[in-house]
Amino acid sequence: WQTTRRRRMAEKTCTIRTRKFLTNRLLQRKQFIVDVLHPGRANVPKQELREKLAKQYKIQDVAAVQVYGMRTAFGGGKTTGFGLIY
Repeated sequence: WQTTRRRRMAEKTCTIRTRKFLTNRLLQRKQFIVDVLHPGRANVPKQELREKLAKQYKIQDVAAVQVYGMRTAFGGGKTTGFGLIY
């Protein structure tokens, strides 16, 4: 029972890292590349990523965060995409 529970907990975790973060003053947004590490999971839903990024950058409205262009690496475990915060 404990090993099954640990597997479920490991499947739920994902680590989000941002890189090439820059502020686009002309369009009044922040843009960045998102790297998601998710061992044991096939993919992470975009809605979950949006919620975690909003919490990470202290954004009250989740609708202000957009994530697109997600590409999963061969074999799974890592996904890379593009993110915007308005």
